[in-house]
Amino acid sequence: MNRKILYGYQIQDGKLIIQPQEAEVVKRIFSTYLEGTYQWKIADILNADSVLYSQERPQWTMHRVGFILKNPRYTGADDYPVIVSGDIFQIAQEIIQKRKKTVPRADRPALRYRKKLLCGECGSPLKRRHSGQKRNDTLYLQCEGCGIRTEIKDSDFLAEVERQTAAYTPSEQSAVVYEPSAEAVRLTNAINRGLERPDQPEEIVKLILQGVSARYDCFSQEANLIDIHGEKAIQYITTSADNAVTVTFKG
Repeated sequence: MNRKILYGYQIQDGKLIIQPQEAEVVKRIFSTYLEGTYQWKIADILNADSVLYSQERPQWTMHRVGFILKNPRYTGADDYPVIVSGDIFQIAQEIIQKRKKTVPRADRPALRYRKKLLCGECGSPLKRRHSGQKRNDTLYLQCEGCGIRTEIKDSDFLAEVERQTAAYTPSEQSAVVYEPSAEAVRLTNAINRGLERPDQPEEIVKLILQGVSARYDCFSQEANLIDIHGEKAIQYITTSADNAVTVTFKG
C-alpha cells in the first residue's frame, strides 16, 4: 500500500502508537461506512476534503478504504493500539459480506468480455479502472501499455459488438451460402428490440449469444468447423480513446 506503517499509527521512541489525525480518519471511515456509504464514495469524500493517504500516494481509492475496513489490527489484533471497537468492526464485516451477496460484479454482461479487451492504439491489454466515482453501467478502461484511458457505456459497447458479430459469417471464407433460419431471424429481431431497451443488459447479452449460435447453426458442417459458438466467436476486441470498438473473430 506504499506505506511503511499501517495508516492510523506511528513509531515514537521505538514504540507503535496511535497517530491522532489519521486515527480520526479511520474512525470516520468506519462510521461513514456503517451509515450506508459505499467504499468508492468514502474515497471521493476524503479526496474532496484533501485528506492524504500518504505522501507517496496521496489519493484515496475504494481499495485503500476497503483495506482499512477489513483490517482487524484496528481492534487491537497483533498488539496494535485500539482505534475501532470490536463491535463496530464486526458490523462493518457483516455489511461487506452482505454487499458481496447482493451486488455480484459478474452480473454485468459487458464484463464478460473484459479478458478480450485490447487497446486500439498500441494493442496492450485494457484493464478496468476501479477508483473514484463510477457509474455501474459504464466501462472505465486504461491501457497497460500506453496508459490511454477510455470510457464507454455498456449498452453502446454491447450494441457495437452485436452489430459486428451479425455482419461476420463464415461465408466470407467458404462457398457455403448462408440462409437464416426462422429462429435466427426471430433472435435478430429480438436483439434489435432489446438494444432499444438498455435497462435490461442481462437479457440483451443472452439474446446476442443465442443469436450468434443460431446463425452458425444455419451453415453446413464444414462451415461449423471454424469452432465459433457464442462468446467463443470473438478472439479480441479493441477499444480506442475515441470509443471506436473493433471486434476480431477467430478462424
